[in-house]
Amino acid sequence: MKNLMKILFVVIMAIFIAGCLEGKKTPEVSVPINLVKMSGQEMIQRLGTGEIAGFIMWEPYPAIAVTKGDGKYLVLSGKIWKDHPCCVVAYDDDWYKKTNNSDEILKRMALSQLKSVEYINNAKQSDSPDHDQLINYTMQFGQITDPVAANLSLADVEFVYNTNVAGTTTFIQRIQDFGIFDPNKWNLSGYKNASEYANSLVTNNYVDWAVNNKDENVSKIALKEPVNIRYAYLVNDIHELPFYIGWQKGYYRDLGINIVIAEGAPFQNGAFEMQQGFKANTVDVGSLGIPPVIIHRINSNDFSNDDTRVGVIAGMNNEGSVIVVANNITSLKDLQGKTVGFPGPGTIQHVLFLMEADKEGLKVSY
Repeated sequence: MKNLMKILFVVIMAIFIAGCLEGKKTPEVSVPINLVKMSGQEMIQRLGTGEIAGFIMWEPYPAIAVTKGDGKYLVLSGKIWKDHPCCVVAYDDDWYKKTNNSDEILKRMALSQLKSVEYINNAKQSDSPDHDQLINYTMQFGQITDPVAANLSLADVEFVYNTNVAGTTTFIQRIQDFGIFDPNKWNLSGYKNASEYANSLVTNNYVDWAVNNKDENVSKIALKEPVNIRYAYLVNDIHELPFYIGWQKGYYRDLGINIVIAEGAPFQNGAFEMQQGFKANTVDVGSLGIPPVIIHRINSNDFSNDDTRVGVIAGMNNEGSVIVVANNITSLKDLQGKTVGFPGPGTIQHVLFLMEADKEGLKVSY
């Protein structure tokens, strides 16, 4: 009997000690995803060699990586935020003030954008007589060698010409949430809230004019005196295909606008275009992501002379960015402790990745 009691005592103590040890287990720590800035070509190359576990980028880089077999689409940006605004057409405020007929020029820039978007959206259909021509334009602009990749790169991009004040307001709010704005610069801007900032930044007046005049005879509405416009865009960015279409098909020229590629263009990302283009007064009009516009109109601005003030006159596209991962990755959580490429701080891809990581309760590091 005594031996039985001893055995029971030992068992009870073992269970008690095990329970105490279980309660003292170190809580699971969330290991951050390491974001590293790199170019689109570097993303494709380093994903192929296994140096990175994934990347987030604009098309066509995701499509190229997937058609090469080096990775797969994990999250389309439309899944992060349906119909989110992306690239836009923006003008430099210094140029605007110094140019007598700037409003007339911007109306026609918006009209060219409208014509290009209508062409693309019709030609995207595989049975369109213009489909093959669109694929050729896409391959030229995106420097794509594989027509399959060119087709894929167009699939998740929604080309638009309307502006999106509501979407811009949401982006401003999320950028505030993530602490990206320089607090001192934000105070200097004088904006009370996200809505006030968005409405000062974006106008639909030029697109309204374009819609009302799209069926007019071009010769009647072309500028009386042709003008040169220094235009900037992002390197190999299929989101900005409407610009290339308008340039190649002569929409700008027919309206009296001679496109001159701005010094430094194409830029590696929208932050560079804002800092090295608009701020440096080497760009009159350009296309880039809306977050770099939002961020650098504040953070890079010298408010004593407002040298990075820009305005948005038209949309360029919605959605169209992708989180691409190695074939053995099945979820965003699998990227914890691994390296992921992104085009740079303050880009739309940066903000979208932060949004998705935040939704999944994941941290990022740099």
